[in-house]
Amino acid sequence: MKIKKNTNVKVTYRPELGTGAVLQVAEAPGGEYQLDVVFEKDGKRFLETFPQGNLTPVADIFQRYQNGESDHPTDFFLKQLAYQIPLENSGGELSNSKTDLLPHQILLTHQIISSRRRKFLIADEVGLGKTIEVGMIVKELLSRGEAKRILVICPAGLTVNWQNEMKDCFRIFFDIFGRDFSGANPHAWERHSLVIVSIDTIKKPQRLEKMMTGPEWDLIVFDEAHHLSRKRYGKKIDITQNYRLAEKAKGKARDLLFLTATPHQGDAYQFWSLIQLLDDQLFEEPEAMLDHRGLLGRVMFRRTKRETTDVQGNPIFMRRQVHTQQFQLSMREQRFYDSLTEYLKEGYDAAGVGQDKTTKQQRAVGFVMATFQKIMSSSPRAIKQALRRRMIVLYARKQMSFESGAYGAITRPEISAKIISYQEKMRKIVRELLSYRESDIDYTVADAYITRLKQKIMKRPRFAEEVTHWALDAMESGNGVIEAEANIPNEEEKIKELIELVDEGPDRKFDTLVRAIEQIRRENKNEKMIIFTQYLETLYFLQDEIGKYYDPKKIAIVKGGPLEDKIASCESFWDEDGAQFLISTSAGGEGINLQVCRILFNYDLPWNPMAVEQRIGRIHRYGQTETVQVYHLVAEGTIEEKVYAILEEKLFEIAMTIGKVNHITGDVSEDFRSEILGFLGSSTNYTSLYREALLYRDYERTEQEIAEAILVAKDASEALRQLTQDLSSFNLEYYRKLEGKFTLEDLQRFTEKAILRMGGSFIPSGEIIQITVPPVLKKYPDVASRYDNVTFSRKTATRKRNVDLLGIGHPLLDALIDYYKSESVPGELLNVKCDDIAPSLTARHLFIIEFEDGSRREEYYKFLLEGENIVTDFDYLFHNDFKQSNELESYFSIKDKLKMFIQNQTAIIKSKYEGVVNIRYKCIGIQAIN
Repeated sequence: MKIKKNTNVKVTYRPELGTGAVLQVAEAPGGEYQLDVVFEKDGKRFLETFPQGNLTPVADIFQRYQNGESDHPTDFFLKQLAYQIPLENSGGELSNSKTDLLPHQILLTHQIISSRRRKFLIADEVGLGKTIEVGMIVKELLSRGEAKRILVICPAGLTVNWQNEMKDCFRIFFDIFGRDFSGANPHAWERHSLVIVSIDTIKKPQRLEKMMTGPEWDLIVFDEAHHLSRKRYGKKIDITQNYRLAEKAKGKARDLLFLTATPHQGDAYQFWSLIQLLDDQLFEEPEAMLDHRGLLGRVMFRRTKRETTDVQGNPIFMRRQVHTQQFQLSMREQRFYDSLTEYLKEGYDAAGVGQDKTTKQQRAVGFVMATFQKIMSSSPRAIKQALRRRMIVLYARKQMSFESGAYGAITRPEISAKIISYQEKMRKIVRELLSYRESDIDYTVADAYITRLKQKIMKRPRFAEEVTHWALDAMESGNGVIEAEANIPNEEEKIKELIELVDEGPDRKFDTLVRAIEQIRRENKNEKMIIFTQYLETLYFLQDEIGKYYDPKKIAIVKGGPLEDKIASCESFWDEDGAQFLISTSAGGEGINLQVCRILFNYDLPWNPMAVEQRIGRIHRYGQTETVQVYHLVAEGTIEEKVYAILEEKLFEIAMTIGKVNHITGDVSEDFRSEILGFLGSSTNYTSLYREALLYRDYERTEQEIAEAILVAKDASEALRQLTQDLSSFNLEYYRKLEGKFTLEDLQRFTEKAILRMGGSFIPSGEIIQITVPPVLKKYPDVASRYDNVTFSRKTATRKRNVDLLGIGHPLLDALIDYYKSESVPGELLNVKCDDIAPSLTARHLFIIEFEDGSRREEYYKFLLEGENIVTDFDYLFHNDFKQSNELESYFSIKDKLKMFIQNQTAIIKSKYEGVVNIRYKCIGIQAIN
């Protein structure tokens, strides 16, 4: 019998193709029919031709219903839920992201995911989680199959932060260009689909050309996008390399996201230029933006801390109070401070500071000096250890010169003696360097350290060094560029004197800390406290010294590294009866929630005040229920004390003039402080500011620079506020309307039912669950045979080490959903009767909407053909009183009733979306309850 057009068929020897539809039938020579069959896989349709003899007709869902077929109720509702669950995750609420998801983040994710044209500027205020928002967007695009190639372009100092955040919070694994792979291979850009690259690396012409000749990107993200700068000076236009990069990159990307809390730098043309990169048709000229500011909503989001809330409508951010704990340096400390300052001045002079042009070697000297200047205000141990490392470097370079034969005028025995002498000197210092953390250091340990250092000195950089660094905080190791060749006159002698002068035990600052701790403990002896520092050496110093006053078991430390290691370190601190003190580097605090405590000490202050704000943000965040108390420890008469005092003074003066001072407390209002510091953090060169303060001790000049910077920030803030006042603000009611109908608790119920149905085991113990995976799921990628520590609680996953969050994106849950959506798994037909549920007839349809840009989206609809249906699929899933029914609605009756529903829904979709080129639909379920 001839198979007709539109008949559903399967290929007898290729079951992996699934069911296809006959598009065309043609008679071949010899009388056999050749059939063109359309199949669909991974959202893409393709055509293949087969002889009729290789095809088997398959009854469609309506014919099967008419034949009286019915699947098990559990299979039916599991299959239907498997289609619905991923489509209800447009805000990322059901993802396996190990981070707290807030309403404003979920709402933004939904708005961007739902947009057909995804080219946006996300300008949320500092502290609202723009990186998390991007992670949620990326996660959803990947899970929907709407993106495979994603590029993040960010400042050099943030590449590792981005990689860790994506990996730790979202299980998305990006490669860093220049670290994880190079551009030497001509196919490098094709082989790596999730990439992070620093803006200074990729904007170099040769690298940019290679990237531009590679494949297209589905999404490009620019972090700190205010650096994409184009300015106008009269008739002259100044276009930066960063801006030219963005102009080229936007042509290689379907979707484009710019991130910055400070998009307006006080220059209307510069802001207009940034918007032009996203949509060059929106405003003809900068002057049109203010008159038509409502149009900004097409390309820009901006929410402030003041307007965002939690799900219950409560403010996310509680009050905070910041105190400065000043102390005087001892005479010996002051002498060391002055001596080190003189050394730094000579070093900066050797670095050519103030000259128009400097050599690469001079810049290296400047980097070394800036590293020492930052460390000097942290702790005696940190600066002494840094000086020791520097001394070892100097000795190693001398030794390497002798080893290479650079000193040809002396005899071989003299050369050997020199080499041995420097080795002994280095061994002695290495033992001193490592003695804090290791008790038994023999010469083999020291020699291994020296060998590694010499290899590092000899190793030439694999890639050209970055031009710009936009990291907010210092490296926690404190090494910086200590290995650099600087050639400072008499450097060995000067460093030796400094090492002898510094006393590395407790100092006045530590005494001040202990007094402050004791005062707090007198009010509440169980009060938990966090102490932040920039450097590991200071962290270890604090751990050792605080352990002499309080129980060492009550001290937890956390430093930079994988999130699981941080969680392991913090578990004791999160425990109500656990650690009382958490000592953390700035890098250690990234990615973890510390709002179980309200007391924070900044043992040292980063130069950039936004780095201080980021530290405070670890406890001044969602979930904090008390007023946060922050204490800065600052030595009187130091450069840090002067600069921070000037910053506070000028901030207060300007706040007073515009009514931004709290009339009760006398403090600068938090929203104004956060806004201004956000601008200052991204626009001011703090390295230059602190260097000049040290060199010239001209604080009037420093005061003038800070005052001018704050005025520019205020004007930029006001200009941005005027432009964005018509943007849609965060609306909790809108969020509640869009809030997905499924929760992680629902996901747990679905998973438990499915795992048990398939023959696996699901054993909960509190929030932690143990799962034995059914054999059929083990063939899916990355699925283990057993999971001993999984949870559906986001809070538990972020508080317990080695606990996986089972959400969309986890291999097991994704496999479970894919399995039940599979054509070979039953669950399309249900014909039952039930005494306590009203009769109804429902058809389930999946609509596939295709757009002119090549993208597509899926939408799931239930059409109620008869009766009423107020019961949810989850309620049905756990209902146990279904009985087989033999009552059938006519095949033709169902199809006739469906025509109207499908026509109406098609019209609704066409009016809802722009650029629709095709709408296909497929009936994936018929449910009859009699």
